[in-house]
Amino acid sequence: MGRAPRWRSGDNTKDVDPAFDPVLEKNIITRGRTQYLMLGEKQVQIDPAFRLYLITKLSNPKFSPELSAKTTIIDFSVTQKGLEEQLLSRVIQQEQKSLEDQRSKLIEEVNANTISLQALDKQLLERLSASQGNLLDDTALIGVLADTKTKAQEVKEKIEASVATEQIINKRREHYRPVATRGSVIYFVIVSMAAVNPMYQSSLAQFLQWFDAS
Repeated sequence: MGRAPRWRSGDNTKDVDPAFDPVLEKNIITRGRTQYLMLGEKQVQIDPAFRLYLITKLSNPKFSPELSAKTTIIDFSVTQKGLEEQLLSRVIQQEQKSLEDQRSKLIEEVNANTISLQALDKQLLERLSASQGNLLDDTALIGVLADTKTKAQEVKEKIEASVATEQIINKRREHYRPVATRGSVIYFVIVSMAAVNPMYQSSLAQFLQWFDAS
């Protein structure tokens, strides 16, 4: 189910009509295998798979802590800095594709090595907690400790090397930053034109086509 919420405005904070509270607070009454919600004075049967989506077109709404606690808020709005980073990747994909591919591969390697390091720590803790008696007499555990230490050091060195390489790549990417910055500024100028007249409405997808073509 989805419908636009009725907004009440006050102190620049946007809130949902109190009539939605029983749903948002999940005040569900269970009788046997059937579930009900009280909407006003009426008891309404609900499906276990029921979901409620509230959508707002407000550009920068501020939600109360109470509403934030009752719901999962997903912000799809575009920020100038976020769009700038997106445009920077698109520019480099056009001008220096190998550089952007190298950066993507590097990020994957850093993530993989970080996960590997966490797995080693977890494995070591499990072996330590499962060990019985004097730890110094457990030759198998001592071997695992030495092996884990060696592997952990190798992984750390790989991560450090990856970070150093990433810094070099980022420095080269910054040469294209002015293009992305101008593109981001232009997009928000175009979007603001809708306040002058609705006929100037433009989507981000359309703007990205223009940007790539330019």
